[in-house]
Amino acid sequence: MNQRRWTLTRYNGKEVRDALLFLLPAIAIITIFVAWPGAKLFYFSLTDLKLMGRGQFVGLNNFTKILGSSSFMDSVSATLQFMVVVVILQTSLALGSAVILNHETQGIRTIRSILFVPVVLSFVVVGYIWRGMYNADYGLVNGLLSSLGIPKQGFLDDGSQALGSLIFACIWKTWPFFMMIFIAGLKDIPISIHESALIDGAGPIRRFVSLTLPMLKRTLLFVVVITTMDSVVKVFVPVYVMTSGGPMGSTDMLVHRTWRTAFRLGKFGEASAMAVLLFLFVLLINLIQLKMGERSDD
Repeated sequence: MNQRRWTLTRYNGKEVRDALLFLLPAIAIITIFVAWPGAKLFYFSLTDLKLMGRGQFVGLNNFTKILGSSSFMDSVSATLQFMVVVVILQTSLALGSAVILNHETQGIRTIRSILFVPVVLSFVVVGYIWRGMYNADYGLVNGLLSSLGIPKQGFLDDGSQALGSLIFACIWKTWPFFMMIFIAGLKDIPISIHESALIDGAGPIRRFVSLTLPMLKRTLLFVVVITTMDSVVKVFVPVYVMTSGGPMGSTDMLVHRTWRTAFRLGKFGEASAMAVLLFLFVLLINLIQLKMGERSDD
């Protein structure tokens, strides 16, 4: 009995060593590229680190200064507006188009391929394309509006229109990607379920609400979480290319403001504090979304 227990213990110990050996590269990568930079970022957020010289420890002064700044709160407001509108409109558009284009005919496949073209373009290219199209003097959009007798609009030069114009360009770039994710989710729904509902007399709206949406809950949650993170973190490039945070700070998102504070103003301590707040902001929203997703599964 003791011999058997000793052999089992030795066997388990070998399994643990083998597992640690396989995990070591991943642990090293996470430590070097995630954990250590994250720890350094948090430390820098507690200092007044600037471009030149060593930073002095200032505790939570950076956080209190940032949270007490009206311009920073304007950036938070702009980020929230952008996030909410993009998540709602882009998810709705992607889901609706997926339902319509969920057919394997040559024509539908061609349409899907054409719609997917903006996804393969970089955000830099898309930003310059839309900046040119929005131009108040020679832009295509104002040219079309003029031909319809509508006065020219400022778009990116107008503080009341810049955020909406930016949202439209970003949705145009990314919604086909999420459409394809929804199509993949729709393919996993057995056809027999829809056929049974059709025999029972359920119409297309009834089948969509009662069958399609409940069976797409996990796909929908995935799309919402990824879209939320993208709309907060990956919005830097279109903002930088199209508006540079203007006019009058109307599109100065949190991620762009963090970059500007660090590399334009040279205030790395404050920028680090902004990055920490940005991380907590995204983490809190994602945790809320995941919690709501768990409740909907119950």
